[in-house]
Amino acid sequence: MINETQQLSERERQILYLVASGRSNQQIANELGISINTVKVHLRNVFGKIGAASRTEASMYAVRTGIVTVDRAVAGPSPVGESEVLPLPAAEELVAEPEPETTAPLPDDNGASAPEVGALPQTAETPPPFQDRAEPQPAVVTPAVAPRDTAVNTPRGRRSKAMLALLAICLLVLTLGGVAVAWLVRAGDAGDAQTQEAARFNQARWKELAALPTARAGFALAAVGEQLFVIAGENERGVLNTVERYEPRSGDWQERAQKPTPVTDVRAVTIGQKLYIPGGRRSADPKDIVAAFERYDPRTNRWEKLADLPQPRSGYGLAALEGKLYLFGGWDGTSYRDEVFAYDPSGNAWSELEAMPTARAFADAAVVEGSIFVLGGENKAGPVANNEQYLPAQEDTQPWVNRPPLPRPRSRFSTAVALGNIYVFGGDAAADALQYDARTERWQSFEAPAIIGSQPGATLFDETIMILGGKLGPGAFSTTMYSYQALFRTLLPGS
Repeated sequence: MINETQQLSERERQILYLVASGRSNQQIANELGISINTVKVHLRNVFGKIGAASRTEASMYAVRTGIVTVDRAVAGPSPVGESEVLPLPAAEELVAEPEPETTAPLPDDNGASAPEVGALPQTAETPPPFQDRAEPQPAVVTPAVAPRDTAVNTPRGRRSKAMLALLAICLLVLTLGGVAVAWLVRAGDAGDAQTQEAARFNQARWKELAALPTARAGFALAAVGEQLFVIAGENERGVLNTVERYEPRSGDWQERAQKPTPVTDVRAVTIGQKLYIPGGRRSADPKDIVAAFERYDPRTNRWEKLADLPQPRSGYGLAALEGKLYLFGGWDGTSYRDEVFAYDPSGNAWSELEAMPTARAFADAAVVEGSIFVLGGENKAGPVANNEQYLPAQEDTQPWVNRPPLPRPRSRFSTAVALGNIYVFGGDAAADALQYDARTERWQSFEAPAIIGSQPGATLFDETIMILGGKLGPGAFSTTMYSYQALFRTLLPGS
């Protein structure tokens, strides 16, 4: 393992780790405080040294060599929608007569022939049925033989043999059934033990951190360098404009410059070490939606007004990819929207892209390897389970692809991405967390330490996902903050 990675410099290993963790080039530049062009130069060098042709191959190399490891959040539970236990055959199946030899056996899961569940083992050929006594039988002349006891050869004797054989078969079936039940009980006990062990392991990955100074939901959350910023939102006092900074290394909170426009139902992205927060709802009135677009610079602690959104929006999905901001759908004060807007910071200009297949608000957007997944949300029909992937490189043809939906409709949650997996936390009436593997396209659920509530914040910070805030009920807002260990870093000696 060391021989394979010692050719990479410390900076290159760091960038490879961030690529494998699911960061985009822009996110890597933000975290390391370097330009996006410098990131691209490092990536070209890394790809050349390890022989990778894509970010996926580079991520696989990082996992294979131990630069980064990931343990599935659901090491014990089964994938959502799959059954763990096969049903036992019905009682009448256990005592049924064997199928004729001409009946083909059922195929097993691999296509090979296998006996039917509950079928009896093959026995000797079944004796012919008794002849009808009403029919005269032809006389048969046989040579004389010494007299012997022929009681067992009479019809009554043959019936006795058949009854004994049937009784023996029943005893055999009952014995085999008892063994099968005992095996299933032991297997169930083992499965329960594995599930309990997986649950204990999953719970060990959760940690409760320092509480938020201000309870809130519907806020914007973003990371810059080694700091988290919680911006605006709402609580029992109303819509907020307060900004609080958290330093995970020390656990300290500090208040920063207030946002010029108080808003809730918003999200934030980081581009070039600056935070971008578009639109939002300005008051308790669901029609009071704004188009204001503001940017925060953590280094100077100053806010700046940017070009307004093309239309007022709140409750949108938001993502940053390769230096651009993408806004999906949302609520405009009267209806649910399907428009997609892109913002280019270099020109301070918005453009409209191909609309989403499904109009909705309160969805979330997650970036995985050059594409954006828009998940869940709600529209006039209620919460939805849609999972639609947007491919910016195919904007001129067909950029939208339907992917496996969430296990059930879900809205007002937050997501974070780690190593090609999208994690879903919180949401309306949601008690569990979800994990979606974008490579295998499979959903799985796992247990959260407590009810997180609706409209929390979630973001990846190093190897952990930070989940904080949320609305727990009418007038009840959370100050709780958790970290969830999504990745495990392996330290390697330097070159």
